[in-house]
Amino acid sequence: MRKYLNMKCPLLVSLAMWGVLIILAPPALADNAVKLKVLVISTGDMAEDLGLAYIQPVLEEMGVLYQVFDAAKQDLTAAALASTPVGTACKAEEKGCIGNYNGIILTDADLDPNFTPAEWDILHDYQKNFGVRQTVLSGWPATYSDPQPPYGVYLDYGLAYSSSGNDYDARWTIPAAYSKEVFEYVNRGNPLSITDFAFAAIPRNDASGLRDGSIPKVEPLLRTRNGEALVSIVRYMMPSRTTPVREVMISTITHAPFLFHSKVLAYEFVNWVTQGVFVGARRIYMAAHSDDLFIANSLWDPALDRIDVANTYRLKGDDINNAVSKQLAFRAAHPVAGTFKLDFAFNGSGATIDPEASILAANLSEDLVAAVVANKAHFRFINHTYGHADMDKAPVSAGAACDYSTFSTIATIQAEITRNRKVWELLGLPEESQNNRVLVSGKHSGLRDPKCTENPALHPEMFDVQADDVPFDEGGANPLFLQAAASAGVDYLASDSSQRAQNIEQYISRYDDGSPMDRLLLPRWPTNIFYNVTHPLQLKDEYNYLYYERFVKAGQDPCEIPGAICSPRDYTEILAAEADVALRHMLTFNKWPHFFHQSNLARYDESGNTLQFDWLNAVFAEYERVLNLPVENHPYYQIGDYTRESLYTKSASIQATWNRTTNQVTLSADKAVPNLLVTGLSGGDLYGGQFISRITVDSSSRAFPVDQALRQ
Repeated sequence: MRKYLNMKCPLLVSLAMWGVLIILAPPALADNAVKLKVLVISTGDMAEDLGLAYIQPVLEEMGVLYQVFDAAKQDLTAAALASTPVGTACKAEEKGCIGNYNGIILTDADLDPNFTPAEWDILHDYQKNFGVRQTVLSGWPATYSDPQPPYGVYLDYGLAYSSSGNDYDARWTIPAAYSKEVFEYVNRGNPLSITDFAFAAIPRNDASGLRDGSIPKVEPLLRTRNGEALVSIVRYMMPSRTTPVREVMISTITHAPFLFHSKVLAYEFVNWVTQGVFVGARRIYMAAHSDDLFIANSLWDPALDRIDVANTYRLKGDDINNAVSKQLAFRAAHPVAGTFKLDFAFNGSGATIDPEASILAANLSEDLVAAVVANKAHFRFINHTYGHADMDKAPVSAGAACDYSTFSTIATIQAEITRNRKVWELLGLPEESQNNRVLVSGKHSGLRDPKCTENPALHPEMFDVQADDVPFDEGGANPLFLQAAASAGVDYLASDSSQRAQNIEQYISRYDDGSPMDRLLLPRWPTNIFYNVTHPLQLKDEYNYLYYERFVKAGQDPCEIPGAICSPRDYTEILAAEADVALRHMLTFNKWPHFFHQSNLARYDESGNTLQFDWLNAVFAEYERVLNLPVENHPYYQIGDYTRESLYTKSASIQATWNRTTNQVTLSADKAVPNLLVTGLSGGDLYGGQFISRITVDSSSRAFPVDQALRQ
């Protein structure tokens, strides 16, 4: 377990790995304070409200503190928004009064009919009194008047209907005043395609106001080609003031977790409403694993539309030298990639003189091995077991057999782990990859029970899950494999995110592995750059067979089959589709790696092109068309460490209060939380124009100065 600095001094400078934080003595409770928590007002639960299903996973992944209020079933009260220590409603000017939220997100512009005019007044009064912003995710911004006393307009976004549709080519029109504060992470020179239903509106910007006397002034941020507003900031002005009494960011676009435009816009909906100060953080990640180094992969036969087990490919020394060159060229072409490195998940049996020997010796003179050793500083490495052995359960019945080899003891499984570590030492591979902490089993085996039968006709990422298979969450994992991993000191196990119950970062607690600490499951994303292809023609043939031709041959219409395609694709179209999928993954702010296989690094032409780098270049070209943020590339063990910290943080009760008079955030927790991520504190690591800090909090309150950075 990692040891953390326990900071107990009232004034201390912590030279943390992500920046410098100045810790101040906690102040006495002051006025003009709000808790760092977002209130999400929905029109139902996640099954009923598409907007909630969209924004809640974003908040969860970022680690933002939030609470959901269902406008269809609950009544909003002033005390729920701001209260004294004894629970009575209060105003910001009253001593000891704290606002319970530093941002309000509405999933729909007019919410639910059950949300009354009086509740709208309560909500708006809180925003005005505590200087809290509001974001509206979707819906038509109609104007509503109260037919009952005190009468008058209680809801008005200052927009007039212009058009509606589901195909807008939107343009960024960020006013200069907001250029460093909103959507600073997008590539504003390129349009954003809106691919689902949206209302487009024209700002009125007239003298019409609400019953509280405020007049909405609209500043569009994203417009249609015709100049209609799709996303805007509405500033509610009083005749006697030069600053707004209330601010709302409103989107009239439909949002859902599966919509690309929604993923691009999601961060700002959270960041703007919190004024850039919140518990949690956002970063963009990409890691690419190349499995099976040192052993060969069987190849796809286009003539037979199946794998030809007699035809294999194992990388050559020239392929490794070429990968070094392509990686350097990739970094140069895509500066946002930084110091990107490939990760090789390797099988050491293919790097030894005699794989069966009890005392292993590295085959250092062999072409591939020599090239890997010579270029080892350019890559990272992961234990993929010694011989890519299958870790699935052995037959239960005596005399029964599987169509794959199995192990029956913990010791033999553990040897597959430890012998590969020995090869690591013999080759002198970099220890920065911390070879003892992470394990990728062959085909992610040991986590699902295929009941001794598998379909070898398809590649591992897409094999048919048969009716009798037992998934991970129903006891399908092999307890001997988990015990062997625990005995070998493995902290993190790779899983295939396309498999049931393996697409969740989770401690493997339902299985007893004999250790006081559970292994942590780290999902990886598969790609459609299949393990059994080395060049574009081969990939195109298999791709079109799997997603189109096999259905046509069976007399089915591919257009009616989920996941299939309606017509064959060429290589460029395949890369474009893959880039779209990968970019959506990146925009979840998730750290999961994408995995490939060593055959995908084969040099297939005189220019040194490879399938894996073709994929990377396509992904980053699409990424840079939309965003400008640096992309983080971490070793697998570090992804595990960050995941462990995130899960631990979610198990704690974090208290965070922003005193806007002193401009400090006071933090505490019900237990010691190392490396809590907080955005907007002074001295953190600057990312995308904002400071992100990693700090230790515990039951004693500490105050930290705020620095929103983007305002500078």
